[in-house]
Amino acid sequence: MKEEDIELLRAQLKLLQRRLREEALPVTGLSLTAARVLGAVARAPEDAQPRQLGERLAMTAPNVSAALRELEAAHMVTRGKDPSDGRRVRIALTDHGRKTVAHSRRERDTWLGQAIEALLDEAEQQQLSAAGQLMERLAGYRPPAPPPGPPPALPPAS
Repeated sequence: MKEEDIELLRAQLKLLQRRLREEALPVTGLSLTAARVLGAVARAPEDAQPRQLGERLAMTAPNVSAALRELEAAHMVTRGKDPSDGRRVRIALTDHGRKTVAHSRRERDTWLGQAIEALLDEAEQQQLSAAGQLMERLAGYRPPAPPPGPPPALPPAS
């Protein structure tokens, strides 16, 4: 693919992602930051730690802490000590948090399904399904490790 096609595809994916996020906000009634943290907690394989959430979401510790306070106040998450290391904090979804995430996902899926039905014919829907499989493959790509040595130099500022 040409560089401009890749840039266009990235912008198109970002536009759809932003639109899907918009569909989630009225459902949860949370700030965007808290909604992102709630989703990350829901996707965590086990009780999450604040530092891990921040790394996954590329968020600062104060932003994660503020979002967790908001989620705790809304009774969507609980904080507890890690049984194996009392210095660490574990974050877990409450039943209310799980229901909120499930409801938000259903709302976004409903919007997406309606948009697909309204705007795409059968052939385009099949193309979209195939494109989804390709995007899933792309999401799993990990480039080969760089060779040992100093990192490459940054391009000069323009």
